[in-house]
Amino acid sequence: MKTIYLILLASLTSTLFLTTLQAQSLRGNMKSESSNSLGYANVDIYKGDKKVASVLTDAEGNYNVKLDTGLYRVEMQYFGYDKVVKEIRISGDEVEDVKLDKDEESYAYDYMESEPTDAPRALESRVRKTDIPLGYSGTDRGDFSTESYLPDGAMNKLKYIEGAEGKSRVLTAGEINDFSKWEMWQDIVAEELNKYKASWEISPQNRFSVQLTNDNGFPVVDAHVELISESGEIQFTSRTDNTGKAELWGRLNISDVDQSNYKAMIYHDDQSFEIRSLIPFHKGVNTKSLNVDCTENNIVDIAFVVDATGSMGDEINFLKKEINDVIYETKNMNQALTFNFANVFYRDHGEVYLTRKQDFSHVLSESVAFVNHQGAAGGGDYEEAVEIALDTAINSLNWSEKARTRLLFLVLDAPPHNNPEIKEKLNNLMRQAASKGIRIVPLVASGINKNAEYLMRTIALATNGTYAFLTNHSGVGGDHIEPTTEEYDVELLNDLMKRIITSYTFVPDCNEGQDDQQVYDSLFVEDDQRQDEIEWSFWPNPTLGQIQIKVDRDIEEMFLTDLTGKILERYTDIKRERILRRDLSQYPKGIYLLTFALEDKVVTGKVVLQ
Repeated sequence: MKTIYLILLASLTSTLFLTTLQAQSLRGNMKSESSNSLGYANVDIYKGDKKVASVLTDAEGNYNVKLDTGLYRVEMQYFGYDKVVKEIRISGDEVEDVKLDKDEESYAYDYMESEPTDAPRALESRVRKTDIPLGYSGTDRGDFSTESYLPDGAMNKLKYIEGAEGKSRVLTAGEINDFSKWEMWQDIVAEELNKYKASWEISPQNRFSVQLTNDNGFPVVDAHVELISESGEIQFTSRTDNTGKAELWGRLNISDVDQSNYKAMIYHDDQSFEIRSLIPFHKGVNTKSLNVDCTENNIVDIAFVVDATGSMGDEINFLKKEINDVIYETKNMNQALTFNFANVFYRDHGEVYLTRKQDFSHVLSESVAFVNHQGAAGGGDYEEAVEIALDTAINSLNWSEKARTRLLFLVLDAPPHNNPEIKEKLNNLMRQAASKGIRIVPLVASGINKNAEYLMRTIALATNGTYAFLTNHSGVGGDHIEPTTEEYDVELLNDLMKRIITSYTFVPDCNEGQDDQQVYDSLFVEDDQRQDEIEWSFWPNPTLGQIQIKVDRDIEEMFLTDLTGKILERYTDIKRERILRRDLSQYPKGIYLLTFALEDKVVTGKVVLQ
């Protein structure tokens, strides 16, 4: 089944590439001094002091980038080798093959010392924690029969995993963006997940959404926004995302006291602004236009924080391949952006290590080298040192001071330990991440329980992120629980992660004029439903703000959302053949979705706001 977002990802990808196609090219191959191919090497291209393109070599060391005619400085880098810098004049299709000399000093890092992964013992550890019948003491290792306690078919998985090195585009996953189903999330918290709210004492409530644009209608990205109570206290701090929105919470801990008459203070480019009276989200989005320039910030920071205890042994090799593949493809999909990657692998107290980190680097091969030398081992109880890993990632990694996007993928199969000190620490960490503009995207693996699911979804909400989870459809790993929601789409994890990164990094080009003649698809329908089965239209598209919508039948509700799935407006009781007129000019320039349900179908139109 084609999903709205998969279609959107393909559309966005083609849109991003349209402006980068030139007639000439620079291509070549990169090898080591011993003629080994250097895959995932960086090729950064400058014209004067400005970086105009940045690509990566493929697994065989090949690269190809389209360029205009002119003189360029080309920098070629691979972790553990000396950088090569060349001046190259482009007048046609140029070929430049290079060999890099090894730099012994930069290659010796402690994290290169890896531990072999014991897959059978790792899966046995998971079974001990989740599948052993009640009454089994687990004190005598000789009494434990892995095969006798594994569920049907699991031994086949175990045998398969024993010899598997893992590969990409195997794992399957789903996503729940609770911002896009806000009312449902509140119902779920009040009912099915209510006891877990009490357990963690965390529940993001009293939500305020702030939308910032400049005078020309472009999103104001990475602005510092404070939620101020009537008494003058700073209740919450956030930063605007790539769509110009900041999510603010009047309450994060269940013991926090509700207050009224909030205002927002906004800081951007050494200027300050104020929204004197904020309305809560159920009454709408707080919009404000600022007299600031449209700044083109092309920096994207992405950190992966990964549980490396033994219970992750059934999936970690596949996850490592997925991570490497995702960062390679994402980087090459967005040649104008500067991607910085970092990694934190963690275990628990009393293990060989608590955390191992590789700080941010735009040299992808450094990140790949780090990830490839990590394995899963250790772990004895269910909970792990999640809070220590988050603290390391949020406060010890060198996040960019200014960026269009900061993402933290938290990959795990168990929650942190639950005690008052850790709960308080988690509360503070969520606030720190939000204030730095770090969006946390939990990605949960097999073995996760409902208690952990609730905590991860609240962490995603508190930091303006989303919640992702592996599913059973791939046949890899142990059993994956069904998330608490009405429905979700299953897709390859590889595609899901690239879609999330794309939707969280897309920003309209500041140089794009209102008379842009680029052609956009205006309508697509999920499940390949023929468009003539329903007649509806919205015009003009692209639009400067005013839009008219007409449907050939009654619709109970329709939503306007941004690319990340956040609901901006809800239209109810739409009558057939009647025109609904809306003004979208308060939102930033960009792409938006109009979505409504029709029987068992989801119908979606793409609106371009210029």
